[in-house]
Amino acid sequence: MKFILKPKAPFDFDLLWKFYAWGKPSPEIYENGVWRRALNLDSKLFPVKIKSVGTTGKPKLEVEILSEISKAEIKKLKEKIQWIFNSQMDLKELYSFLDKDKKLKTLLKKLYGLKPANYATVFEGVVKTIIQQQISLIGSMHITSRLISEFGEKTEVAKECFYEFPSPEALARVPSAKLKQCGLSRQKTTYIKEFSRSIAENNGFNPEEVVILPVSNGIEKLNKIKGVGQWTAELVIVTCTDHKELLPAGDLGVRRAISNFYSKDLMTEEEIRKFTEKWGKHKALIAYYLICNERSDFKLNKKGGK
Repeated sequence: MKFILKPKAPFDFDLLWKFYAWGKPSPEIYENGVWRRALNLDSKLFPVKIKSVGTTGKPKLEVEILSEISKAEIKKLKEKIQWIFNSQMDLKELYSFLDKDKKLKTLLKKLYGLKPANYATVFEGVVKTIIQQQISLIGSMHITSRLISEFGEKTEVAKECFYEFPSPEALARVPSAKLKQCGLSRQKTTYIKEFSRSIAENNGFNPEEVVILPVSNGIEKLNKIKGVGQWTAELVIVTCTDHKELLPAGDLGVRRAISNFYSKDLMTEEEIRKFTEKWGKHKALIAYYLICNERSDFKLNKKGGK
């Protein structure tokens, strides 16, 4: 079945996935303007395909569900998709702020309608962020894809595979040696195994509760997870909740993007926090735009052979 979702304008569907999409499961795959993924709702797997049938100014998303689904499940699926795509985010205040800054306003034309995606669950966000610790983004993407391909749920429709992120139960029962074969270090394997086991065994902490907590409480809860420090907790909050006012200033990609944009030497975490205070509640979104701006420049230079 198919239905139409109408994101809050402006919204550029293709721009959202342009900078991080590739042909391997993340678990989503974005190819030729079509986003596809399997979504698990109440232990049922739904293969989903989404494409833009509107414009940035009048956005429309065509959602195709390739399995039987009830009306109640459609409602839940719509909410999940809107969450992942951040489709109802209002960019007016951000754009008004950018427009008043001579330097930052250059981002408006280049990245107009860009909204950051959210991870489908906090569990997925924590595991992915642990994987990203102290390695390159590309390296972490390769490891994550192997993890998903080996241990995530998947379904095939018309010779196309749809992947879902591995469940806590699945990762808890995978032998450590198998996780290491995906490229994980011994320490990260231990962190992910212990975290997954605690969720699977319902040991009193539900990571999804972080979504509704104030920032300080969310960080406090996340810091109790072995292997999660301040940087990881801040990144999870930004990518898994509505708290886009928080800046993970310890992230190397954030530090590099901001420093390069302002033609400065690589700033420290402390310098970044001080420098971005003037951005107020827009800190995380501006940093996201600067990261995408840098990736865009890199791709253009690669294409041009520079």
